[in-house]
Amino acid sequence: MFRKFVIALLLIVLMLSGCGKAPPPEPEVHEPLPPPTAETEPVKQPEPEPPAFAENPAEESSGPSYIDAVTQDIIAKFIQPDMGEYEKAKAAFDYLITSANMTEPIGLELWRVRGDNNPVPSFVENRSLSILLFGVGMCEDYAAALTLLLRGMGLEAQYVPGLTFAADGRGLTDHAWTIAKIDGVWYHLDVQLEQNITRRNRIMYKYFMRSDGTMIGSHRWGRNLIGTGLLTGDQNEEIVKDFVHPDCPQDYPTPPPHNFERVLMPDLAAITQSVKEEIRKYESVHGSLEPMEMNIIPPVFALEGYNR
Repeated sequence: MFRKFVIALLLIVLMLSGCGKAPPPEPEVHEPLPPPTAETEPVKQPEPEPPAFAENPAEESSGPSYIDAVTQDIIAKFIQPDMGEYEKAKAAFDYLITSANMTEPIGLELWRVRGDNNPVPSFVENRSLSILLFGVGMCEDYAAALTLLLRGMGLEAQYVPGLTFAADGRGLTDHAWTIAKIDGVWYHLDVQLEQNITRRNRIMYKYFMRSDGTMIGSHRWGRNLIGTGLLTGDQNEEIVKDFVHPDCPQDYPTPPPHNFERVLMPDLAAITQSVKEEIRKYESVHGSLEPMEMNIIPPVFALEGYNR
């Protein structure tokens, strides 16, 4: 009888204590931390690496293409076997300043009639084509071309859409440039604005391999555009989704000025006519090109729209 009483008592205790649930731990008591000093400065935890712009579906490409071949042909004009990443970046930057002229792009559809089974190019690929083929384009064409040239030499590079201050004093206007990872550090490279401030055919490298801290004096992009009140909610969401770029923490020492001979503006009418004739000949053999909406419209963040 006593044994049955003990067993019943144990069963009651187990039911009251829950299904194997451990009692809550005693709260830990910590001594208050002293205020931070120069020697005990709290360590800032690194932020998660933002998604590279190349992960945006607009940047995806299905493989080698005509535009890849054009990119490598241009790289072959200035690359040397012993170049490091800095030398490659500077050579591409110099090449575009000396060989390109700013005007509306030409021949963005030529990838459709050159080469076989070309994949549909991304925005960056397509907008690089006019600069690479004919040496003409707008700021986004310069930025796209530099991005592809750097990638074509094995560097990480991203196209950056944003704003800069207009030369005529109209305030902030749409603009585009490049960031690249060079010798382990990300930097800003604004090749079109550098060309724009060039005087007497002398490159001063004001916008070559610059930090976030330096560029914020004349540019707005990514995180520093979000929440400023300059953009719509949709534009802020677009930046968060596609255009949050790695931080560029430091300036690179400015190279010595470089004198160059600038290429004159080509005959735009002749180039345009030549492109039309090439497409006409292609269609006379293969039939008319199917209508399509090419990915060539740049992201726009200025209040009055692109280039207004």
